[in-house]
Amino acid sequence: MRKLGTGVVVLILIAAASYGFYWFQVKSKADELSQQMAPFAEVSYGSVYAHPDGTVGVNNLVISPRQVHAPVSIDAVRIRAGNPLFFLFGGDAPPEQLNVSLKRMRQGLDSELFRMAQQQSDLMLESNPLYVSPNALGCGNVRQFDINTMKRMGFSEMLMDINLDYRGDNQARKVHLDLFVDIQDLAETRMEMAINADPSQLQNPMMASGNARLETLSFSYADQGYNQRRDRFCAAESGIKPDEYRQQHRQLFVQWLNASGVELPDSLLTAYFDLQKPDADMALSLRPVGGVGAAELMMQDPMTVLQSLNLQFSINGKPLALDGINWLELMTGLAMAGNPGRVESGAEPEEDAAVAEAEAELSGGVEALQAVESDSAPGQRVRARPVIKRYQPTPLAELPAYLGSPVRIFTYFGNDVEGQLVHADGQGVRVIQRLKQGVAEYPLDNDRIQQAEVWR
Repeated sequence: MRKLGTGVVVLILIAAASYGFYWFQVKSKADELSQQMAPFAEVSYGSVYAHPDGTVGVNNLVISPRQVHAPVSIDAVRIRAGNPLFFLFGGDAPPEQLNVSLKRMRQGLDSELFRMAQQQSDLMLESNPLYVSPNALGCGNVRQFDINTMKRMGFSEMLMDINLDYRGDNQARKVHLDLFVDIQDLAETRMEMAINADPSQLQNPMMASGNARLETLSFSYADQGYNQRRDRFCAAESGIKPDEYRQQHRQLFVQWLNASGVELPDSLLTAYFDLQKPDADMALSLRPVGGVGAAELMMQDPMTVLQSLNLQFSINGKPLALDGINWLELMTGLAMAGNPGRVESGAEPEEDAAVAEAEAELSGGVEALQAVESDSAPGQRVRARPVIKRYQPTPLAELPAYLGSPVRIFTYFGNDVEGQLVHADGQGVRVIQRLKQGVAEYPLDNDRIQQAEVWR
């Protein structure tokens, strides 16, 4: 009996020692990763997690990038390989199975990362003073749903759960990836992918990407509160009810399509509005026959590749018919639509007026020249040349002298405005441009102006 008790004690000590070594290996690996990331980010964690089933991780992880100064906190990080001993004796080869779970990953909207994103958004809106994103039409004075708008809607941080699952089959030469992201009070997305590739080649990204063929790809999206919050916010901004806002947005969106010359098929138009409803969901899948690889994507025509993908699409559980849609033309039209701040959108009337004025002045100058010649005494031919106006570069300090004249303003953002100068001082200018939809006024600061030209 004493021998049995001694044997049990020995087994317990061996198990405890093994677990202690296992825990130490996990902690050493976590510390090693922290040191490797030190040049790029400061990494800290509260405690190490090591389960006998092979699941390892850390709790209360905080990552602070050096350059961005936007700390990301994660309550729990869990990593599990198919083989419990992988993290002890595994080599450089990828495991057959790997699951990575991030619980309550938190990033504040006041962080430097989102502040930089908002700065880029502000610059884009400044370069196009009249731009309004199509999905923000009808939302009061909101021009686009950027970070500042998200804050006004009540969001203070991005709080999410992320789960990544990888499975590699060396015999069948298959790789499966499953990514799930749940953003609290906003939305959840899932992407599943099956690739025909040798898992062992994943160590060489160039070799893996060259031989891999996509067999299936599915993506799903489900609203988890964002649509309802957006409807309430935009209704309050417009002083109407949420149902009235949705109707107003629908009318303005259709008007925007018509004004932009975009013919959106009725099926896609209905799908867009269905996706804006509270608790809406969307599912998309690609199942190309025989798979598709990098060679097809590079060598074949985009329309041919698109037709071979066997695309399936549904909104709120209703399949969407995609046959007969000219995707290339549609995407081109949408890309060029809805940018009223550029010269191309409304410069033709100004250009035509300028040309007509030049022709009139040239004709008047010729007639004046003929009259002078006829009234002059013989031998006293007077040489008078008509003055032809054109756009000429003009210093910003001289612009106040040309109020009411046609001008061209070129900005550092690459967005140009052409119209009538109605105001100019040491701070900036205001230009009125005639558009098909009416008249638009553009305020531009002098420090944003690269060059100004006046019709003179």
